[in-house]
Amino acid sequence: MKTNKIAQFILAVAFFVSASGFQYSNAQAFEEGNNNVSIGYGFVTFAGAVFNSYEDQNNYDFSIKGPIFAKYEHAVSDHIGVGLNIAYAKWKLAYNYDDVDVNGQSVIYEESDSYSTFSILGRFNLHFGNMDKFDPYWGVGVGYRSGTWKFESTDPNGTNDLNISNSFPLGFETTIGARYYFTDNIGLYAETGLAKAVIQAGLSFKF
Repeated sequence: MKTNKIAQFILAVAFFVSASGFQYSNAQAFEEGNNNVSIGYGFVTFAGAVFNSYEDQNNYDFSIKGPIFAKYEHAVSDHIGVGLNIAYAKWKLAYNYDDVDVNGQSVIYEESDSYSTFSILGRFNLHFGNMDKFDPYWGVGVGYRSGTWKFESTDPNGTNDLNISNSFPLGFETTIGARYYFTDNIGLYAETGLAKAVIQAGLSFKF
């Protein structure tokens, strides 16, 4: 799999933040009235594993965008937060093969399978720490999700292009994670569990 530029950017910014030597916060990492915005990238996905299994075969090319996560959370108490999670991802497998057209001429046809998914979920988080910099939590989200499989081909005698959307738009996720703040307002977050990716990580901003 090709290294994704978004993941490289997140890791680069995370390194910059951790290496800058900012002063730690004296306030509790999660407390009533706080707001948090997080931007992250996901790793280890089921769809990605399926598509990526073809990567080493001839005439195949696999690409991935995401999963990308954007999150907002408001602390309604020192241990409970509510918010909104948005996520997007797209996987594409392109391939080609040799054939003979109706005139008996050799021709190369190109085909691709892709899957894109988007979700926007209401989120409830339970925070079970009271430390200054470290904020562990468990959360669950429910809301809307979409998923579309798409097949395209340049072969005029092959299967027609297909575009199939999921008929069950209910989305669900549950993860356990933590944030670690290097400054009063900037930190990193990581989560693992049932979501668009088994593992996700990125930047968090508190205000």
